[in-house]
Amino acid sequence: MVVGIPSKILFFLLYLGQIFACHAKDFGVCGKIAPIEEHDPIVLIQSKLKTMEERGELERHNRELQKKTRMAIERPKPVEGISKAKETHIFYYDPTYIVPEDLKDHMGRIIHSKGTRLNPLETVTLSQELLFFDGDDEDQVAFAKEKLKEKLAENSVKLILVKGAPLSLSEELKVPVYFDQSGLLIKKLGIHHVPALVTQDGVRLRVEEIKKEEL
Repeated sequence: MVVGIPSKILFFLLYLGQIFACHAKDFGVCGKIAPIEEHDPIVLIQSKLKTMEERGELERHNRELQKKTRMAIERPKPVEGISKAKETHIFYYDPTYIVPEDLKDHMGRIIHSKGTRLNPLETVTLSQELLFFDGDDEDQVAFAKEKLKEKLAENSVKLILVKGAPLSLSEELKVPVYFDQSGLLIKKLGIHHVPALVTQDGVRLRVEEIKKEEL
């Protein structure tokens, strides 16, 4: 006897089991059975591309992609949150980096201990001034041209757009014109208004946002 189950209940369960066993039947197979197969994703992609090509969709898609790529290169997305300077404002950026943990070489030797303060301007210098400006603003473009003329002989100014068409402006000025993609430099330096001129002052960077009247 199984411990914990009354004998009457146990006999009843056994009886039911015998009844179900006696009445069990094989009902056969209902419907068709097909083997489980996975489609090759490469074949599916090739089939899709062939269909698109036959319909002319692939060529149209390629033209649209080329157009978007050309537009992104000729006129990148403007940096958000940047406005024209309404007053001159000078501030400084300290590039000092504090090492968060011991830095070691491949031999396990400590190169810089945790807490070490590193400033790249102690060993290298900013070879060119950085001028951030709006390429769609005539006043700012004129200011950039004047600054370029002043520094042309020594080639000591780099033009960086936050808005506008860098390639066409580069052709016009006959010098490289860069674009601050996604505002990486602007955000790092804390610039909110343009034009802004960045120069080195010792081991810091001097940032000057210049208002229109002084252009």
